[in-house]
Amino acid sequence: MALRRILIANRGEIAVRIIRTCRKLNIETVLAASTADLDSVPAKLADRTICIGAARPGDSYLKVDTIVHAALATQSDAIHPGYGFLSERAALASLCEAQGVVFIGPTAAQIEAVGDKLRARSEAQAAGVPVVPGCAVSTIDEAMTAARDIGVPLLVKAVGGGGGRGLKRVDRLEDLPSIMELAAAEAGAAFGDARVYLERFIASGRHVEVQILGDGKGRVIHLGERDC
Repeated sequence: MALRRILIANRGEIAVRIIRTCRKLNIETVLAASTADLDSVPAKLADRTICIGAARPGDSYLKVDTIVHAALATQSDAIHPGYGFLSERAALASLCEAQGVVFIGPTAAQIEAVGDKLRARSEAQAAGVPVVPGCAVSTIDEAMTAARDIGVPLLVKAVGGGGGRGLKRVDRLEDLPSIMELAAAEAGAAFGDARVYLERFIASGRHVEVQILGDGKGRVIHLGERDC
């Protein structure tokens, strides 16, 4: 399917890069922007800008129904979520599928398998891949018990996020309750999901990433590995 108009559900440099790429491909762009971003650089570059809500991400960039409605209202063929926000939310990909809008990203099933970090750990373990010691926690008491087993330093990590948001290091057990609360609040604000879990901190580790692209028709390539 040739795309003629794409709704961009993001802001800042992310949106600018998508708009510039679309322009090279002769694809129209509609920027879905909060009230805080209506006069931004991406808003000036896009062919059209539509307001999707108030400045707080939870009232705009994280509202799945609003984003899809904006795409349908502007007769956009596809939604590009950029990264962060809803890019790893299966709900958006699933609603796009239901409404006949192309989601530029993984399928809902793929996101469900790896977008939730706790499920991703389970999928890795089921495949025999070793994982860093850690576990899910829902209360401070559970977290304190688990932290004593894991040992410090450890990390409090957002279950549904990425990019370092909702990620906090804990060096002393007595600091865990306040840090866990802070991480959960940050994760909730950034991703609409306040769940966190604990994982051992690896001081000398490296984050090696392999990026994979597929065309939705069974053709898949990788772009090599890189330090993330």
